[in-house]
Amino acid sequence: MSKFKFSFSLVLTIILVGILSTSVFARGAYWGSLTGDNSGWSFKFINTSDKAKDFTVKVYSNEDGYTDALYSSPVKTAVAPHPEPTGAAGEYVTVTVTPDNVNFQLGVIYKFVLVDVTDPAKEVATETKYGVTTVNDTNKKLYNVSDDPEMVDVDGSGLVNANHTGLPGAASKGGNKHGFYQNNTNSCAACHQTHTAAQGEALLFKDGVYSTCSACHDGTTGAYNAFATSSAETTKEIAGTFNISTDSAHNGSLHQSDGSITVSAAPGGGKSQAVWGGEFNCASCHAPHGAGSTMENNLNMDPLGWGGVEYKALPTGVTLDGATDAQKDSLNGKLFKDLTIIDLDTNSAALASFIKPYVVAKKTITAADLSTDKTKEGYMYSRANVQVGQKVIQTYRWTGKAYVRDFSLWLRGSSREAANTVLTGAPATGLTIVWRDGFAFGAATAVDAVSKAQISLGIDVETTTNIRSLFDSGYTNYIYDSGTEMSKYCASCHTDYLSTVRTNLTGTYTQAHRHTTGKDNLTCVRCHYGHGTDATIMKDSNDESYFEGDHAGKLDYYVDPNPSSALKRYTGMSVCYACHGSGGQFINNPANEAIDGPTSTIYGSHAVVNDAGVQYDDGEAPLKPGQPGTRE
Repeated sequence: MSKFKFSFSLVLTIILVGILSTSVFARGAYWGSLTGDNSGWSFKFINTSDKAKDFTVKVYSNEDGYTDALYSSPVKTAVAPHPEPTGAAGEYVTVTVTPDNVNFQLGVIYKFVLVDVTDPAKEVATETKYGVTTVNDTNKKLYNVSDDPEMVDVDGSGLVNANHTGLPGAASKGGNKHGFYQNNTNSCAACHQTHTAAQGEALLFKDGVYSTCSACHDGTTGAYNAFATSSAETTKEIAGTFNISTDSAHNGSLHQSDGSITVSAAPGGGKSQAVWGGEFNCASCHAPHGAGSTMENNLNMDPLGWGGVEYKALPTGVTLDGATDAQKDSLNGKLFKDLTIIDLDTNSAALASFIKPYVVAKKTITAADLSTDKTKEGYMYSRANVQVGQKVIQTYRWTGKAYVRDFSLWLRGSSREAANTVLTGAPATGLTIVWRDGFAFGAATAVDAVSKAQISLGIDVETTTNIRSLFDSGYTNYIYDSGTEMSKYCASCHTDYLSTVRTNLTGTYTQAHRHTTGKDNLTCVRCHYGHGTDATIMKDSNDESYFEGDHAGKLDYYVDPNPSSALKRYTGMSVCYACHGSGGQFINNPANEAIDGPTSTIYGSHAVVNDAGVQYDDGEAPLKPGQPGTRE
């Protein structure tokens, strides 16, 4: 196509070839809409940061690789903040670019970049690329859709994103976006475009997974806001927020899920291309097509594909230090083939020593195996309606000391063909398989018909809106095993950090002593956030944050002093003191210096009695020898 100066006497159509490419460190503006007419183009945006900022729009051309700006608009100063935008007209600010500003030409792709002038180090808030063409008045369709900010129309066909994804206030017809689709669904068009996609293999309407997810989850549409402004509520969530600050006053850190790094960057993981070489983005943790349950925030059931990697022990004579990457990956595989079903009714000692990391065994259920108490292991059977006298086939996991029942999900029908659970000989009727919790049950005849098993293990994390449901057995909505499953989930990438014992060298990729994490009450997210953290949402050992308590509003108190805040919930190492701080071994424990009287405050974890044996605090046991405190 030859080039000539663009005439605005003709009706215009704007052909978008990529939209909303956003850096995770540069949240702070939503590029809301685009309109074109005979006088030029108008771009509307919302300042979604938490403070007033200055913005300008820069225009680049693909002719020089988008290197030198062709034009910078006058600065919009002190643009009012809307950290939780509603899409109301008053929240938008408009920047107009005319043909007098830029000599637009046919066949050239132009990039419009909204720049945060207040903090140029963060640079791009959001960007749009487009090309231009002229049409005549008879093609009204193309002209009309040019007002659609979500149009992605590479070839001028007029095809647009059918669901107007990411547009604040726009109705989206067609059902759920992430799973549970209807037979007449229109949901696919929320993320994909069949013929005019901005991203290749996945046919995404945005350029990349991160940008596609951000279109809805940036706080502008009513969907879960992954970039929410820090608040007292944020401190209670599992994820934290991506809207963090990395300056020295905040020392923020986050999972960099914008696709700029590979999964191999995860501490505690491996380096092989086969498993670890993929791009790390939102879909590394979340399943955009649904995870099979509404309670897990679409967490992927097999995040890194371990359910399709067959477990193989190291060959005789090969040590971990001398193992290949593939051999190490096999050690962490969660696909176990040709497993013999161990009968614990006839051989109760069969699991006394290590066989494989996971085995399958069966036993007859007694009353002691069942419980209606949600904090007990037996609840997992009771909620599935297992009855006394029936038999259960169960996965068992080696802890380093013993085998324990394991409730990892059994994968089946996975997109990874190898990741499939098969119970050889299972009868057509009489056997109930609880895929989600990794066991099957029925009458003895049905269970005994299963001769062998191939088990592919996934992860199902049951959560509520409060993180306490994962680890606090005293919490009303506590869910047994959910904290352990969350730790397994994190260990999909941070493999070596999942440990049930601290006294043995552990790790598939590196050997070290590690803090125990293989229990509900020591789940990873009790100490770390999933998305990001900074001083505004970190706590001290009293579980007080920037928003409450004795140090409210004091960033310098909550800022983590270490080189990285490592997605921690607690500043510095105060998380250690939160759990261990009542012990007398701490020199500064106030109980070491206190002289307790009948009306004094009781320090430490036990009450004190006087010489007559009278307990000062009716709620606790008497002080034991060697514990902090002084008797009268």
